[in-house]
Amino acid sequence: MRVSVVAAVAVLALAGAALPLRETAAQPLPPAEKPGEQFLRHGPGAPVMVVAHRGYWRGAPENSLDAVTQAVAHGAQVVEIDIRRTRDGELVLMHDDSVDRTTDGRGRIADLTLAEVKALRLRAGLGGKYAPLTGATVPTLREALQAVRDSGALVNLDRGWPYRDQIYDLLIELGQLHQGIFKSGAPIPEVTAFLDRDPGIRYNHVVGDANAGDIGAFPGRPPQAYELVFDRLTDAQIQPAAVARAQATSRVWVSTMWYGMAAGYTDEASLRDPALGWGPLVERHGADMIQTDDQDELIGWLRARSHGRPWPQLPDGTVRVQAEDYSPAGKGFGYHDLDDVNRGGAARPFEGVDVGDTAGAIVVGWIRRGEWIRYDVTVPRTGDYRITARVASPYRPAGRFTLDFDGTASTPPVDVVTTTSHYAFTSQVVAESWRLTEGAHTVTFRVDTKAYQNFNLDYLELTHLD
Repeated sequence: MRVSVVAAVAVLALAGAALPLRETAAQPLPPAEKPGEQFLRHGPGAPVMVVAHRGYWRGAPENSLDAVTQAVAHGAQVVEIDIRRTRDGELVLMHDDSVDRTTDGRGRIADLTLAEVKALRLRAGLGGKYAPLTGATVPTLREALQAVRDSGALVNLDRGWPYRDQIYDLLIELGQLHQGIFKSGAPIPEVTAFLDRDPGIRYNHVVGDANAGDIGAFPGRPPQAYELVFDRLTDAQIQPAAVARAQATSRVWVSTMWYGMAAGYTDEASLRDPALGWGPLVERHGADMIQTDDQDELIGWLRARSHGRPWPQLPDGTVRVQAEDYSPAGKGFGYHDLDDVNRGGAARPFEGVDVGDTAGAIVVGWIRRGEWIRYDVTVPRTGDYRITARVASPYRPAGRFTLDFDGTASTPPVDVVTTTSHYAFTSQVVAESWRLTEGAHTVTFRVDTKAYQNFNLDYLELTHLD
């Protein structure tokens, strides 16, 4: 969670200093209950289920077999995948309609054969032309389903509605109908005709502004979940009466990856403070399924919440310095920026440091050569500290910086890693061990004067080494 500048010095979060959660403790998940059984439970008291968006893309290429299996291994009950069909009629995992972003190839999936798609290599993470190539290939839907068979995890079949009959036949063939979740926002008569085909079909109905009246309007059996998409809290589909209608028959599914899917309740806002995102979604709006890009953190919060513990809780001796909490000493003393405009305007808008809002993360961005920012830091005790920076960039090279301590010592230059997106943050090591004495220090984030720079900085973290 974020901490504020108090008395001109950044007050830094230490272990045990996190704000208490505002939510009441939830019932812990029954240990023997399988995801498929959980999915059929709904209404107040139903356990919150975690949906991994495009699999565990922080550890493997999105929509890859490794991303699917890692998502399950990390505790997701549902893995969201995207489905496309090749020219020769094979179903494969791919979010875009082309292979350009996520592989070393080019072209539309619909124009390529399965053999041509299988010859491509997937790029790491969320892809992009600067993301490194991996040895992974594009999986078929068959391969993805077989990968989760023994785990019992569910698979959210996004973008698969146009191929629903073919997917249904495959699920029947594999004996895995109970593990697939079909999804669409199609007209109710069209959906009902498909659901009437087999009572074992599991379905998630997407509800936005245009079809808010669909909630509770199914003439036959209702969907097992309603996925509510809203960009404002005044939207009809998120009003208490609508949510109550959904809860009467179904689960309430909300996605928190970026703005516009659940108003301002994003993953990154939740990482700052769960009361800005996941907390009110569960407690105020009745969400019992959350699709996320940060499944580890969401699961951590749910576990802490179930035991009435605060979250997040930094390791003992850890100091976190938010990038926007820079020195108030002013231009030329607290910072040097190449222009006097705060291009992001997310914090301290009348100063020159570019502070932006990246899907809920408050970051320093628009970073350019030669710029620097000073932070006033209080170290809790003398010792050796591991120093990391939470950064994000789709570029390679992405940037280079050093950290200066008290104007006398500097870390070796750090080349910012390519994270595949300005929205995909990772913690990067700046120094494995750095000696610091107890008390006040100045830390200057200094950008290289010659290297290309294009990255976001969320925070610096100093962790005491025992």
